Amino acid sequence: MQMPEKSYMHAASSIPFTGKTLCDALDQSAARFPDREAFVFASKSKRQRITFKQLREDVVKLASGFVHLGLKPGERVGIWAKNCYEWVTSFYAMAYAKLVCVRIHAGYNDVFFEHLMNKTKSTALIIESGNQARVLLNAETGVADETNRCSVPKLSTLRTVINLGSESKSGMIRYEDVMNMEDEEDRKQVGKLRETVHPDDEMMMLSTSGSTGLPKVVVKSHRASLENAHVYGRHMAKILKTDIRFMAVNTFTHGGGELSTVAGVSHGYTVVVPDSESDTETLLSLIREESVTVASLTYSSLLDFLEFGKSDILDQSQLQYLITTGNQIPTETLQKARQQLNLNIYTVHGITETGFVTVNNNTEKFEKIGYPIDHFEIKIINDSGHIVPRGTVGELCTRSPYAMLRYEDDEEETKSTVDQCGWCHTGDMCKMEEDGCLDIMGRKKEIIIKGVDNIYPVEVDGVLARHPKVKQSKTIGVPDERFIEEVCACVCLEEGGEASVDELLQFLGKSLPELRVPKYVLFFDSFPSSPIGKVLPGDLKAKAIEKLGM
Repeated sequence: MQMPEKSYMHAASSIPFTGKTLCDALDQSAARFPDREAFVFASKSKRQRITFKQLREDVVKLASGFVHLGLKPGERVGIWAKNCYEWVTSFYAMAYAKLVCVRIHAGYNDVFFEHLMNKTKSTALIIESGNQARVLLNAETGVADETNRCSVPKLSTLRTVINLGSESKSGMIRYEDVMNMEDEEDRKQVGKLRETVHPDDEMMMLSTSGSTGLPKVVVKSHRASLENAHVYGRHMAKILKTDIRFMAVNTFTHGGGELSTVAGVSHGYTVVVPDSESDTETLLSLIREESVTVASLTYSSLLDFLEFGKSDILDQSQLQYLITTGNQIPTETLQKARQQLNLNIYTVHGITETGFVTVNNNTEKFEKIGYPIDHFEIKIINDSGHIVPRGTVGELCTRSPYAMLRYEDDEEETKSTVDQCGWCHTGDMCKMEEDGCLDIMGRKKEIIIKGVDNIYPVEVDGVLARHPKVKQSKTIGVPDERFIEEVCACVCLEEGGEASVDELLQFLGKSLPELRVPKYVLFFDSFPSSPIGKVLPGDLKAKAIEKLGM
């Protein structure tokens, strides 16, 4: 009797790792393509064009300024800003000065910001003017003295604040002034530090979105960041077979940041970065005017493109590929985007702890997350830790050089996520098809246990996404005396749309087994979400229980 093949796969590759650091990548691209545009930062009023040579010169100047300020190797520096050139120079200058970059999402509120700064024990902060500055100064900041130090009562380790604005502010140093602080000794010191940077050194700290509570902090190395992004850059170069001009909507997020700030520099292609406030029409015009060939969009940006409708601007552009990262996007949305926009669409899946794991552009399998990228090991296990047969649902585990080093200041959580053999337990429930394609069913903690059956919310939400009046849905489990849990579909309707509970239940009943049809359908104007826009299942469940009077 032939045993079924196990849900294990190694995406072996004949192409070796680069063995580089982020500093190596910038040095080499500046030497190979000195006059090529590395970045184009675009707003409605101006375009800022930066060559690789200029980028490296500015990075070394800023790194020298960091040294002059007294920042020491290994210290953590937060950066809290929207899309701007200073974000990129700061990121690479930290690498040259052997500092650790703490990426702070531009959408964070004061609670999340203070948590991240204190969790990482950041000693310096680079901050843009406006809302962020007001949050920082909600407690009076001490005036910077001749040593350029300040104090913020709520941020005990912070001593240096660099303001990206042009105005001098109490307790802050202007970015422009830091750029002009260097002297010959500072540059020599940066040169010495640069020579000691190792691929396995800590480089970044990123916050996880989490479903509830405050985020965990993921620590990553040069190696993890560069190699993971380099693989995707190589993949794009292979499929495009022409010069890449890449547009990234967000540089400060993990997905957008890796594909733009790291992959672009590693491969020497041009990255076009729009202003964070750009509307859809502006983005489309930018794609045409800057000859963008590949664009990375969030799910919300993709929806905006579709709502904008068929665009002559897009027809006149050189855009060939769209890459979506972040949330798993409903199949119907991807099919609609491919037909309406007439573009090749790639979906990229991963979590902060693992980096990008899979890529998919198979039009017949849009509902899947695709195939593992180079050098990943994949296995799917049951609750006992055994690998399940292919076609069976279990937890997705990954092992690769792209993985995090640890959760900062959280040894227990690190051990529960990464086992002693180096396998990262993602919490994603998946099944592996015969050809190795992965199909994600949802998060392990979000499975609905109805009697003896496990129900995956993604199955219900996938059907609801096809209903023309449904804008967004999130299916959850609510308490039930008889079955432990019952299925509850939480729904946001399209603006001006009207639908009854019976209408949606009948629609679901045509595609789902009776067991999986929700017992409850609740309507919401919006779902509770984190500062970065991800739905909080725990909070939504509490609201649903309240609505149901349980």
